[in-house]
Amino acid sequence: MITGGCLCGALRYRAEGEPRFQGLCHCRNCQRLGGGGHVGWLTFAAHSVTFDGETRSYATTGGSGGTATRFSCPTCLSTVYGTAEVMPGLVNLYAGSLDDTAQFKPQIAIFTRSRPPWDDSSRGLTCFETVPQR
Repeated sequence: MITGGCLCGALRYRAEGEPRFQGLCHCRNCQRLGGGGHVGWLTFAAHSVTFDGETRSYATTGGSGGTATRFSCPTCLSTVYGTAEVMPGLVNLYAGSLDDTAQFKPQIAIFTRSRPPWDDSSRGLTCFETVPQR
C-alpha cells in the first residue's frame, strides 16, 4: 500500500497494489507545476486509490493535446494528483506527495524533448520524446 497527501494533511490518499507505471515528466506544464525540470508520478487504476479530503482542480491542455486535470488541496494548495484524458481510468499520484518517497522507483521519462539541459534526473531511464505509443 502507498499513502500520501498534501502539505497540511487535509487531503490524503491510499493506493492499493503496485503502480502500473512510475516515471518523470519533463513537459513544460509539469516544469511549471513543480518549479523544476520535471515532476515524478506513479500511475494507478482509479479504482485502487481512495482519497479523503476536499480538492480543488485545474484543467489544461496537456502535452498530448488532451485535457490534463490536476487536483490540489484547497487549504495549502499542494498539488497531489492528476488525471489525463489520454489515460482514462488511471490516476497519477505525484511522487513528492508520498509519505515514504523511497517507494518511488521511476522507470521511464516522458516529454524529454522539453527536458532542460541542467536536469539529468532521467539518466538511465527509458526515455520518450513525448508519450509512449501503446
